[in-house]
Amino acid sequence: MGVPAHDQRDMDFAKRYNIPIVQSVKLSDGETFVYDDVDKYNVEGELIDSGDFTGMPILEAREKIVEKLKKKKMGEFSIQYKLRDWLVSRQRYWGAPIPIIYCNRCGEVPVPEENLPVELPEDVDFVPTGESPLTSSKVFHDVECPKCNGSAYRESDTMDTFVCSSWYMFRFADPHNNDKVISKKSMKNWCPVDLYVGGAEHTVLHLLYARFFTKALHRYGYIDFDEPFLKLRHQGMILGEDGEKMSKTRGNVVNPDDVIKQYGADTLRLYEMFIGPFDAMKPWSTKSIEGSFRFLQKVWRLVEEGNLSDDKPDENINRLTHKTIKKVTGDIENFDFNTAISQMMILANEFLKLKKIPKEVIEKLILILSPFAPHMCEELWEMLGNKKILAYEKWPVFDPDLVVDNEFELVFSVNGKKRGSKMVSVDISEEDAISAAMEDEAVQRNIKGKDVIKKIYVKGKLVNVVVK
Repeated sequence: MGVPAHDQRDMDFAKRYNIPIVQSVKLSDGETFVYDDVDKYNVEGELIDSGDFTGMPILEAREKIVEKLKKKKMGEFSIQYKLRDWLVSRQRYWGAPIPIIYCNRCGEVPVPEENLPVELPEDVDFVPTGESPLTSSKVFHDVECPKCNGSAYRESDTMDTFVCSSWYMFRFADPHNNDKVISKKSMKNWCPVDLYVGGAEHTVLHLLYARFFTKALHRYGYIDFDEPFLKLRHQGMILGEDGEKMSKTRGNVVNPDDVIKQYGADTLRLYEMFIGPFDAMKPWSTKSIEGSFRFLQKVWRLVEEGNLSDDKPDENINRLTHKTIKKVTGDIENFDFNTAISQMMILANEFLKLKKIPKEVIEKLILILSPFAPHMCEELWEMLGNKKILAYEKWPVFDPDLVVDNEFELVFSVNGKKRGSKMVSVDISEEDAISAAMEDEAVQRNIKGKDVIKKIYVKGKLVNVVVK
């Protein structure tokens, strides 16, 4: 149920106690209608004190009310967009100056295009006065009116930085164009932006306004698309070791400089990607960062102390290397950085087991690790005898034939419980798979003296023997 709100006191009372608000509106014929903000409050309530609409569900009533208003030519459904005032006008120094000049004769006069952009002055006093620091600048304010050449002054407020960041991606694509926001050639080559990465709070603010500016520029023919970003990803928050949001008051803030001083920038970078899924909230762990540090030390030793050779890798190592390239490549595209690092750890551990490490595969590991630990990998790349810096090397490509397994683990179960397994060919027939299961010692022990009801083969996975 909703409560009718006739004045501010009613509104304050309803909001304080989280009561749905129904605002009564009297029309010219004396009949009372209501409007309910259904998106913000209760969408399942019923209207009260609303004439013919009393007792009607809110969503249904909204449609009926508007239908009646349309018949009387008194109203219709519409969508309204609102830009917050603080976005356009701020009382501070930093930000794009609002290009308006105030003249006692001519009123508000736009700055002529040939005088744009308006630059921020340097004769500014930043002592807090409650006003924009620009108000104290004589250079900025003492100007002539563009219309009558009389004495005039500039607008002292500046636009919020959200204004610039809502469309600056187009200027990045064509920064030296003095005639247009962006040329058609640059727009076709660079826009729209492939990927937008930001915190969830940007969805309401920056992302909303960037879309607003883009749609406006599209409507007036400046650009030929109406969505600024093709893909959006939100990074998760890293919490303190206590599982709470990092803050000075809680005393759980981790200073990156301290971590870098102890472990190096590459370890910090690697750990932040390894700590968990990209979009999840993850608690920091000083103890766990040691694992990332040890992994990088291990890779360093593989190059510095490893017995490297020019021999071709054996089939197993070659297959694992190409599987790792495939996984890391795909995981980077999908922002699954933690699983990409896990796979590289597996590969590095296999390298440690080798008496001689083929230089061919260690170079591939360094290449795919370089986005995660760029400083160390550049050093290792040079140590391997390469003259060209790693940043300009091509990304390794996996061989499709080498990432397909020739064998798989065939699981043997009795009445649904795993009793054993065996590595078998991917081409194994159903008959051979069942025979392998029946020959397994653990399976034989568990079916001894029992009646075998049936044998079920799930291709590529398991054989289940059902007994009674």
